[in-house]
Amino acid sequence: MKKLSIDHPFFCCMGNLGDMILLNLIFLLTCIPVITIGTAQTALYRVMLRRVRKESSYPVKEYLEAFKEEWKQGTASWLPFLVIGGVLIFDVMYLGREWSIWGVGTGVLISVWCIFASYVFPVQAQFENTTKNIWRNAAFMAVRHFPCTILIVFVNLIPVLCFLAGGAVMQLTAPIYLTAGFSLAARVNAELFGKIFKKCM
Repeated sequence: MKKLSIDHPFFCCMGNLGDMILLNLIFLLTCIPVITIGTAQTALYRVMLRRVRKESSYPVKEYLEAFKEEWKQGTASWLPFLVIGGVLIFDVMYLGREWSIWGVGTGVLISVWCIFASYVFPVQAQFENTTKNIWRNAAFMAVRHFPCTILIVFVNLIPVLCFLAGGAVMQLTAPIYLTAGFSLAARVNAELFGKIFKKCM
């Protein structure tokens, strides 16, 4: 019987899946303090962007190194999102299902929040720059590549939509995201960001 090589597609697939699970676990653990979510996203995207370029060999080690390096700037970038997001959630809870100009305005602000939150940390993971310029570049890229932006935001919102759906949908998807969902979503988006960043470099 012919022996399978470690380069066989099956073993490569299992190895990649194992990496996704480990990265997902460490990502969730580093998000627990909440204030570290921005840094965790930056670190995750740095690893995923390297995997897109086939430059990643030790993803967990690279994640920890990136988390340490991006701690200061990642926190500075995340704090405005945390504060504004909290205010927007309060508005949604306060408004309920009421349809008004205020409600429409809140919906627009939530959309802008989601777009910026989807771009700022991948941009920070790819480019060394000031926080101000990262936000400016993120806005420019999001508008210039708007079709990709819609898809990226949708991928990021899938767990939120599943949570809001509740019931069987939430019960089915929760184990997936607790196991490898967030890292897989970042991997999908990294493919899109890789193409966007290539045009900007």
